[in-house]
Amino acid sequence: MTSNLPIDSAHAPLRAGVLGATGAVGQRFIALLADHPGFCIQRLGASVRSAGRAYGDVVVWRMSTPLPEHVAGMVVTECVPEAFDDCDVIFSGLDAAVAGDIEHRL
Repeated sequence: MTSNLPIDSAHAPLRAGVLGATGAVGQRFIALLADHPGFCIQRLGASVRSAGRAYGDVVVWRMSTPLPEHVAGMVVTECVPEAFDDCDVIFSGLDAAVAGDIEHRL
């Protein structure tokens, strides 16, 4: 998903949410966003099985870069709109089988 909001390093970074954070695409989003000056990872969304647990405890990290420490301790939320109300932009790494309904509601 994209945003038309400008990225300006003189201002606060955009608060980003990642749907499907435990999957390969979600992990790639996290790897790209973790040290990006224009974004701050605000929320990680995944399945009900992972919700309420620390990201580092539920993810099998497959990226070539290490799992960012500040992300590993974040608590995963369920992919529901109200959990992402405080995000400026939301990136979706959801599987197509479930993405339609969730993305439409967001």
